[in-house]
Amino acid sequence: MRPWRVRLLIIALVCVGIGALPVLAQTGGQFCVRAFEDRDGNGEWAGAGIEPLLTGDVAVNLLNADGVVVDSGLLENSRNAAQGILCFPFLPSGQYTAIITSGSLTPTTPMSISAAVSETGEPVVVMFGAQNESAALSAATETAGAVGSEDQILRIALSVGAALMTMLGMAGIGFLVYALYLRRPRAKLSPVTTTGTGSLPPVRPDDTPTHN
Repeated sequence: MRPWRVRLLIIALVCVGIGALPVLAQTGGQFCVRAFEDRDGNGEWAGAGIEPLLTGDVAVNLLNADGVVVDSGLLENSRNAAQGILCFPFLPSGQYTAIITSGSLTPTTPMSISAAVSETGEPVVVMFGAQNESAALSAATETAGAVGSEDQILRIALSVGAALMTMLGMAGIGFLVYALYLRRPRAKLSPVTTTGTGSLPPVRPDDTPTHN
């Protein structure tokens, strides 16, 4: 084989090897966290047009099945921060848990999320929702107000019901008194008859003896 052909073969092998390095380096599973602003506080992402993705102020610690931290990161340092995604690549297959925290945001989803990662499967993506403190306080106030209104309505309904029951009870007692006593027929009095003197003659005033 001519020397120049040998050189070309070596160069080709080197190029193939260099091209294969990224593929070898990228083997393993991925665990990703996508963070979003949960404006309605329901723990579900409504879509980018409704609830924007977070690009910072989110920190994640990734634990393996033994509870050991195998990686950690900040969302603002992720190359996919614009999409609200922080990924941990090159993971062996197994169960992993993401512990998610934020300095100024109030979580609306669990701060601990577990999922199984496969080296040959699709990347695992879990969702993390959070609100700023003012929005969380406003939502809590609205919820408390709604609960308070429901309690007030219930108390009013119970009071009205108790008043109606009392009125019905008093009316029933009054009806019983009327039926038992007032409507009872009164005893008829015997007619007054004039009594006579029988066989004795009537006594006249001049028949009475006088005493001297």
